[in-house]
Formats: sequence, structure tokens, C-alpha cells
Amino acid sequence: MADGFDFEARFEARLRARAALASRPYSALAIAHEAVAAGSRRRWIGLLERPSRPRGYTWVIVVVLLAIALLGAVTLVGALLRVPRPTAPSVAKGSIVVSANPWAFGGGENGDIYLLSADAPPRRVIGSDGDGVAQACPTFSPDGQKLAYGEARASGPVTTYRGVWPVLNRAVVIVGLDANGDPSSPITRVTVLTDSGEIMCPQWSPDGTQVAFRLGSDLWVADATSGKTTLFAVEATPWGQQGFAWSRDGSRIAVAGPGQIRVVPIDGRPSTVISVRGATPGSFTDSMGWTAGDEGIVYDGTDAQGDLLSVNRVDADGTHDIQLAAGGGSVISPDGTRVAYSYFSDALHILAVSDSSGAHVVDVPIPADFRLEALVWSPDGKRLLLSSVDGVVSVAVAPDSSTPIVYATGQPNSPMGLNLEWSTSEVTWQPVLP
Repeated sequence: MADGFDFEARFEARLRARAALASRPYSALAIAHEAVAAGSRRRWIGLLERPSRPRGYTWVIVVVLLAIALLGAVTLVGALLRVPRPTAPSVAKGSIVVSANPWAFGGGENGDIYLLSADAPPRRVIGSDGDGVAQACPTFSPDGQKLAYGEARASGPVTTYRGVWPVLNRAVVIVGLDANGDPSSPITRVTVLTDSGEIMCPQWSPDGTQVAFRLGSDLWVADATSGKTTLFAVEATPWGQQGFAWSRDGSRIAVAGPGQIRVVPIDGRPSTVISVRGATPGSFTDSMGWTAGDEGIVYDGTDAQGDLLSVNRVDADGTHDIQLAAGGGSVISPDGTRVAYSYFSDALHILAVSDSSGAHVVDVPIPADFRLEALVWSPDGKRLLLSSVDGVVSVAVAPDSSTPIVYATGQPNSPMGLNLEWSTSEVTWQPVLP
């Protein structure tokens, strides 16, 4: 009979091969070593040997026991393989993603998606040179696991005004992002079979099951998994296509229109129209949001003279329409209790935060000479992300006075350089969940 150690070596080799085929890591090698370690000292074989028994009979017992051990190992491997594989982790929590243009502007390439980090150059994660595809308006799902964005191809020369792009093959796309920030294949693609027009910008429902976007005179609501869509009629506006916002309970969507806000229940009930101050709320910016408890809607409109922007608030039932402040670009804090906006004072751009009633106004320091164009709250409500052609910078909201954090600059030759012309508002900050 062959030497017992030869059998043990072959047994270990078989377990190694099985471990190499497994899709989940497990300690098959440790199992093999456990089976042979004592044998290498020959103690357990000695216990089976009796002087009155032939040596071959002892090895029969050894073979049977090893076969039982092998069967148990196979059973263990099978059980491990049946355990559901864990979901791939999302991109590192608190990441920032932005749509930006290539430095060589034009040719339908306007808008790829970049991942930003405070300690590394911007990295393009969606799109490539020469692909003829523009991606815009990225936004993270509420759980931070997926990214939705608008996509289109140019149907002709692309102008420098993004609102009237002649783009075709328009779609809203949803992908996952892994721990490195790299996208998965599209999870969902909602294609719009219409003529050319403005690229669509999706917004997630609070529970992350749906995305909404505006297209002409319709508001589309799409299932984030199946792509099945429902259309709601709303008034088309030449500007402010993205002027809409989900209520915090996910039951309604407020849509900006000329001199009004239309509140659309997504369960199919008739919509209601709220007449509001200002000529065209939502026309000059895409700012609109619901306050805590869905009690009111904050929107950007025009002041009483109709020539300057103002930050306004109206109750959800259409009453108490008031001006909170002179300024614009308003954004609601994650908890719905504060409003951030900007205004000019002596030709200087000032960033301010107030409560949702317009009281307790606090100015927030911003870097000198930074031309503020868009604001985004951090998920924890402690910082504000500033975006402009100058770059992307975050600043702390009072009383914190920590140093601004630079994620990108507008300098072409800088390692942190990023071309944000015409896409300064297309930045999203990933939610950070417990």
C-alpha cells in the first residue's frame, strides 16, 4: 500500500482545488491542515493500531474516516455557496459626484460624470472622449447606493447654452457605484422617444423607489427598478425645466410654473394650483424644496418689482405666501428646517443661512473672489458645497469655522482642475446613512 502521507498530500491538494473554485472565501486550507497536522506526528494513527491487527486493516479505517471528513468538507462548501452573496458596497460614504465638460468644449461631448475627492484629482467615472454622449444632472439615491442621471446624444452643433441643446436619444439612466466609484451596467434606462430637446434631470423619491423628471409639458415618474412610467400633465416653461421637488413623504411633487406652483399627487388625484408672488418661480433657478413636515414650500421667484430674485415661502395649502429674503439659489437643509441662499452686498457675493421662516439669519464665510453659482447641503447639514466655474469647495455652517475644503478648481492646468462651465449646478453629495 502507498505511504499514508501520500494520501494525506493528495487529500490536501483536492481541498485546495475545491477552495480555488469556490465563489466565497472560506478556510478550506485550514480544514486540510487540521486533517493532516496530527497525522504528520502519527499520533492518531498510533491510537488505531493494535499489535494483533494487520497494518492494512488499520489503513482501511483511516481511509473510511478520511472519506467521512471529505464528505463533511464538501457539505460545508455547499452550504457556504448557498449563502446569498453580499451586495457590493457603495462608493465611499460622503462622496461627491459632478457633471462637467471636457476642456475642449463642443461636439456633443458636453457633460461627463466625475468623482471628486479632497486629496485627489477629479476622476471621470462615466463617459469618455469621443463617445458622443453627454451625461448631466447626476443625483444619488437616498440610500447612497445608486446614481441617476440624464443622458443624450447631440443631433447637431451643440450651443454654449445648455438649456436649448439639440439633443436626441434622451434617457434617464440609473447605475450602481462600487467602492471605487466605478459604475455598474445600467440598472434601469428610461428612454424618451421624442424629438430633440433639453436633457432630462431626474430627482429621486424619498424612499428611493422612483425617479421623476420633466419633459415638455409633462412630469414623468418612473419606477427605479422596472422603468415603468406614469405621466402627469403640467405646464411647460421655456426655463426652469428642473423646477420641481418631491414632498418629504413622497406623496406629492411641487412643480414650478409661470406665477404658480402646481402640486401633483402621484396617486392620480387631481393636482392643485397655488398662485405665488413673483413672475416666474423656478424660471431663473431650479431652487425649490419642502420644509419640515411638508408644511410649506420654499421657492425662488422675483421680488415685488419683478426685476430681482427673492427667496419665498408659501404654506402647502397655498396660504401665507411671503418673501424670506432678497437673493436666490435657495436650498433646503436635509431636515427641512433651514434655508441657504446667496445675495449681493456692495457687489460682494454673500452666503447666508436662516431658518425656514426667514429668521435667525447667519452669514457664512466663503473664499474670497469665489463666484458662487450653486449650493448643495452636506448630508449631515453641517457644511455647504459651493459650485461655480471657479471649482467646487465646501464650507462649514456656523458656528463651525473650519477651513474650506477644495474638491476641484476651475484652472485647466491644475491637477484639481475641472471645467464646470454650463454645469455648475449639476453636483450631488452622497447621503451618509447609519
